[in-house]
Amino acid sequence: MNDNLNINKACRKYLLKDTDVRLNIVLTLLIAIVFNFLLYKNVFASRGDYYILLMLYVFIIGFTIIGSNAMVVNLTAKDKLNKRIEFILASGFDIKDIIKSYTKEMWVISSIPSFVLFFMTYLIYDFKIDFKLIFAVYISLVIMLYFEVLLFNIISLYQKNFKFFKNLVFFVSSLLIYLVASFSKHIIEFIDKHNVNLVYVLLGINIVLLIIFASFSIIKYKKLSNEAVIDKEGTWS
Repeated sequence: MNDNLNINKACRKYLLKDTDVRLNIVLTLLIAIVFNFLLYKNVFASRGDYYILLMLYVFIIGFTIIGSNAMVVNLTAKDKLNKRIEFILASGFDIKDIIKSYTKEMWVISSIPSFVLFFMTYLIYDFKIDFKLIFAVYISLVIMLYFEVLLFNIISLYQKNFKFFKNLVFFVSSLLIYLVASFSKHIIEFIDKHNVNLVYVLLGINIVLLIIFASFSIIKYKKLSNEAVIDKEGTWS
C-alpha cells in the first residue's frame, strides 16, 4: 500500500514539473476564462443552449485527451524508452500497480482544468436544460476519459515508434476540436431539423466510448506482465 502511494506521489511530482503539462493546464484555464468572458458578454446568447453545451463538451474532451496523452508520452512512454520502467520493475514493483497509479494521477491532473471550465460555465451561463442531464453528460465523460487514459497508458508500453505515437495522438485530438468547432453550426442545425435532443446524443456517445475503452483497457490490463513489458523494445524516431 505504501509502495503504491509512493508511486502516486512520485508520478504527481514529476508530471506537475513537466513543461507540457503546465502549458496544457495554463492553456485550458485561459480558454475557460476567455470562453466564459464571452458568455458573460452574451456573445453566444443567440446560439442557444445546444451550442454552448456542444462547445463545452468539445473543449473538455479535447483538452483532457491532449493533456492526459501528453502525460502518457512524457512519463509512461519515456519510462519505457529510457528503460526506467525496467529499473522500477527490478525493484519489486508490478507493472499493473505502476500503470494504475500513473493513470490515476494523469486522469486527476488533466481533469482539474476541465472541471474549472465546466463549473465556471455553469455559474455564468443560465442553461435552460435540466442541470441533472448536463451533469450526467459531464460525469459519464469524465469516467470514459479515465478508461481512455488507462488504455493509452497500456498501449504506450508496446509502441515501437514513440515520436509517431505522440504526434498521432496530438494531431487526432486537435483535429477533433477543430472539426467540431468549425461545423458546430451545421451540427446544431441538423439536430434541430431532426428534433434530436443533443444531451441524449452526447450521453449516448459517452456510453458507447466508455464501453469500448473500458472493454479494451480491462482486457489489456489483465494481460499485462513484467516480462512482456521488459521484452518490448521501442525507439524515438
